[in-house]
Amino acid sequence: MSNPRICTVITSADLNILSQAGKYADLLELRLDLIGENWPHLAVLVSLPWIATCRTFGEGGTWNGSEARRKEILLKAGQMGAGYIDIEDSTPNIERLVPLIKARSRLIISHHDFTCTPDSVALVALVEKMFEYGADIVKITTMATCIEDNIRLIELPAKFPGQQLVAINMGSQGILSRVLGPLAGSMFTYASADTGLETAPGQMDMGTLRKLYQGLTL
Repeated sequence: MSNPRICTVITSADLNILSQAGKYADLLELRLDLIGENWPHLAVLVSLPWIATCRTFGEGGTWNGSEARRKEILLKAGQMGAGYIDIEDSTPNIERLVPLIKARSRLIISHHDFTCTPDSVALVALVEKMFEYGADIVKITTMATCIEDNIRLIELPAKFPGQQLVAINMGSQGILSRVLGPLAGSMFTYASADTGLETAPGQMDMGTLRKLYQGLTL
């Protein structure tokens, strides 16, 4: 069994949290919208590969500045060593931003559905469109309303052999996909740095998730 990869989401400039993450995570997501203006000071201390993300309110984040400034921040993160930049498929003028990001970093294009999980046909069409935009990695995150929704997300990466996807559900009904996704082809799964620091409903903390994987591989 391959070792499932965990991406721990960093939501503050707390150096103790950053240090703890190094014990459990394979890579980090720096939520620049949550960390705030001090994020560059934190970024220079990161030793693991990291993803730069700056979410707007509409995409589940807290960024309330201009779109132009948000794009400037993401490009600056690339200049500061972010191995991955995450932008949403709803990003205005996405076709102009894609080549600028890919000049320095790998591009994750993400899609979030906070209400439901589309059927398999719709999910495949969505992923195809996001790869056409130029994504190196496609991230699909949808709300699970039943256990069966997990199956659609878990099976999705296998429909795109040779391409890289992260496919996970949100909500209490979606925990199965968060655990099993990396075992079925997702590049990694997301975890919070600790209980109470979740950035999405149903997100597990990194320590619990790592112990669970260790138990599965015994």
